[in-house]
Amino acid sequence: MGPAQAVKADNADVDPDWLLLARTAEGDELAFARLVEHHQDRVLRLCERMLAASGEAEEAAQEVFLKLFRRAGSLVPRGLLSTLIYRVTVNHCLNQLRRKRIARFLPFDRPSAEDEAASFEPPDPRPGADVQLAARSRWRATRKAIATLPANQRAVLVLARFEELSYREIADVLGISLGAVESRLFRAMRNLEKAQEMTLRGVP
Repeated sequence: MGPAQAVKADNADVDPDWLLLARTAEGDELAFARLVEHHQDRVLRLCERMLAASGEAEEAAQEVFLKLFRRAGSLVPRGLLSTLIYRVTVNHCLNQLRRKRIARFLPFDRPSAEDEAASFEPPDPRPGADVQLAARSRWRATRKAIATLPANQRAVLVLARFEELSYREIADVLGISLGAVESRLFRAMRNLEKAQEMTLRGVP
């Protein structure tokens, strides 16, 4: 029995998104469109925060959904499909970040620091001008600091602090232990504080 049949055999307890994916595997393009609509904002936001480069986020999100489409007929339903989508998105972004590290040694143009930080936009509570200016200054320091974190720490930080996943959910997404989640988040927060302080002081 294939994955699509497995979903239909016990659809009472299965995540509805898996049903959409099973229909996608059978050629139902409308089902896939509904699946993309359901998850596209989350995937795009996660790509922006992981890559810290808004120009790359849309292409990365498209690649994530292409991977999901191509694997629709082979994926076995287990837990929530959103967990799998988080995992595919994070892994894709981590691969992108590894390629960017390699690209630093190549003589090609690279995005500016402002472009790399542009994806972390702060909430807009619309306070007074002075307060808003100070908040934006702190946020610029924060997003620049996040962009300096090692990829594995950035992943945990983004999932915990921005996506608000539980430690268990993060462990499932990244395929690591709860202890590793706590350790990476602790190091990420400590490194973030140091980087923020240096940025605010104007230290390059």
